[in-house]
Formats: sequence, structure tokens, C-alpha cells
Amino acid sequence: MNNKLFLIGIGPGSIENMTIRAYKCIEACEVLVGYSVYIDQVRELCNNKKVIERGMGQEIERCRLAIDEVLHGRKTAILCSGDSLLYGMAGLAFELINSLELTDKIEIDVIPGITSAISCSSLLGAPIVEDFCTISLSDYMVSWDKILKRLEKAAEADFVIAIYNPKSKARPDHLKVAMEYIEKYRSNSTPVGVVRNAYRDNEHITITTIKELDYDAIDMFTTLIVGNSNTYIYNEKMITPRGYKL
Repeated sequence: MNNKLFLIGIGPGSIENMTIRAYKCIEACEVLVGYSVYIDQVRELCNNKKVIERGMGQEIERCRLAIDEVLHGRKTAILCSGDSLLYGMAGLAFELINSLELTDKIEIDVIPGITSAISCSSLLGAPIVEDFCTISLSDYMVSWDKILKRLEKAAEADFVIAIYNPKSKARPDHLKVAMEYIEKYRSNSTPVGVVRNAYRDNEHITITTIKELDYDAIDMFTTLIVGNSNTYIYNEKMITPRGYKL
């Protein structure tokens, strides 16, 4: 099968933090499809390529356009921030190709990338070293009730929690409610790492606590890492003990 659609996770947004495989695939592709913000992050790799940019909420259209390019024989990739699977476009691509009955005509090649939980954790110290979970506060695809249920179970189970999509203009108060649910099972002195624009221009890193969290400093480009009951702050870094006896 010659027709292949690439789903590429570009990592946190800086070229040096992209996997070599992702970099080489982008270089080799003729067509790049993606959300405008993600295209901007790899703009220097877009020379002499057809670039299709679409805004937030146009994921299905992006996928359809990419499929059309592949069917016309062009080597095409859909770019995803972080990883191409986690909150990315890979699942949608498989679903759409199945629904269009194109599985015998288009092969999907998923290229993973460094997701925000891991890139942000590396900037904060070592908050994620064992079991953890990711929770997106975006209720665009998942109901708010289900998000809160998942969040409460994760907090009760004492996971370190990486919070994606914590805030937007349409969801100004979701994070406050989410932290109230977490605080049922965590001390208000629990460390919280706040990273905006990880490994990109205007990067900002803050380590604080549930009690001292500044909600006004958080936006859609921010990821939060909420520690578990063992996480502590030392020398301006978040550390979750792995369990070794020292």
C-alpha cells in the first residue's frame, strides 16, 4: 500500500525536542496539515511544502483534507502538539478512515511525540516518577460530569495528576472547581507545578501549592502537575519519591 497518512506528534513545540523520526518525516512530506499554532511551531520546516492550516474545532475538516491529499498521491502528515495519540488526532484519523471505508486504500503511520505531562515534568524537577494520570478539563468532547468523576477518582487514588487544557474563555472557572475536588483528598499544601509554553518562547515555570495557586496566571497554553501525598518541594524543584530506601 503506497498511500500512507502520517500522524506526527511534534512534542512541546521546539525543534530540538522533537523526535528524530518526526523531524525526518516532516522533512519528507509534501503536505502538512494542522492547527495554525502547531504549524507555527515547525514553520522553519515548511519550506517548499503545501501547508493546510485550520483553527481549533475544525479537527474533522483537517482530517478530511489530509485524507484527500493522500488519495491524490501526496505524502501527507497531520501535525499534533505533544503526542499524536494523547488528546491528538490519531484516533480521529482511524475512525474517519474506517467510516469512509478507506482502510484498503490508506495506511496510517502514527509517530509519537513527547506529551506535555512529561515535558513539563522535566522542567519542574521530578514530580512524575511512577503511576500518574492525565486529565483534560476541556468538556468539548467529554461531559463535565464525567471529567469531575474521573478527577475525583484519580485524586482519591493518590495519583500525581497532570491537568491539560485547564482554562479557556469559555471555561473560566473549571480549574477552580477541579482543584476543589482534588482538595477533598489532598492537603492544601500539596505542591503544584504550573508550566506555560514549555520549551517555547515566553516559557514560564512556577512551583506553588494548591492553596497559593494563582488562577489568573493560567490559560490554555498551561499545564499543571499536581503532586500526590508524598510529593514535596526542595531547592525550588518538585520531587515525588520513587520509593528507594536511601
